[in-house]
Amino acid sequence: MNMHSASFAAGLLLLLSSTPSGLAENICQKYLRELAQNQSVFVQCSTKHSVPVSLCVGCEEPFTDMHLSYMALRNEKNCTDIYFDKDRINIVSTTQSILVGLWTKAYCDDCYSNNHSYVFDLKKRDFEDCLREHKGEECSACLLEYLDLNGFYISLDKKNNGKICFDMQDAMNRTRAHWSKDLKCCHREFDYMLFLVVCGFIAILPILFYGTTFFLTKHQERNYVTIIEDPRSSNDGPSTNVNANSSSADLPSTSSVATCPRVPSPKTKLQVEGFTSSDDSDLEETAAEITSKKHDKSE
Repeated sequence: MNMHSASFAAGLLLLLSSTPSGLAENICQKYLRELAQNQSVFVQCSTKHSVPVSLCVGCEEPFTDMHLSYMALRNEKNCTDIYFDKDRINIVSTTQSILVGLWTKAYCDDCYSNNHSYVFDLKKRDFEDCLREHKGEECSACLLEYLDLNGFYISLDKKNNGKICFDMQDAMNRTRAHWSKDLKCCHREFDYMLFLVVCGFIAILPILFYGTTFFLTKHQERNYVTIIEDPRSSNDGPSTNVNANSSSADLPSTSSVATCPRVPSPKTKLQVEGFTSSDDSDLEETAAEITSKKHDKSE
């Protein structure tokens, strides 16, 4: 009885798996397993090639396999209905987006554009061979190789607006640090005279500022005191104007002499009357004296 039950169950499972829906589910699970495996391989490869960075060159094949597995799962309609857009997290597409973002953030596509990575590796290899062959005299013997490698990188930087494959960025940064810090081949001359001139100029600026401010303040105070102590500067003008006005008032107007004769003032009248009365009294006294003398002679 048990043998018949087991055979029946196995046959039923085989029948279910042979239906279209069962076949589609098996294919989706197969694609999902392949995607998970390829994603895992890519993560391992990225971690192994993190220092020094060689993600783009070292993990090209795992990234391609991961991308193909994801597209196979995505293009299968039955698989899309099962694994995509069914919940808020959407784990399958979110995980793939994170891993692709790592590749995009490193500008890995630039490594394979016009063989940039290949040319850079050739120049870098020539420079490293020169360093090994000329121990102790690297700065003079390998200068041309270093300038060639650095010039090629600068041209790429300008052409791509800084979006250079991160493998090359990390390699160039390490090469520059080794050339300048370890080998001490980058000598920068320091101009002490220019430094002293600049320091002196900066030191003099506060003195000039405060000196000019003090001079202007004293000058303004001196002018203010002079104005207060010399009031004639404010009185000369009005007195002159008054005198001028009085003198001009005393002068007769040439245009009104004929028509408007000048009338003497009361004071002038008194002076004239006084003068007339005194003259009359003198004349009367003189006449009296003459009369008295004549009278005496006649007697």
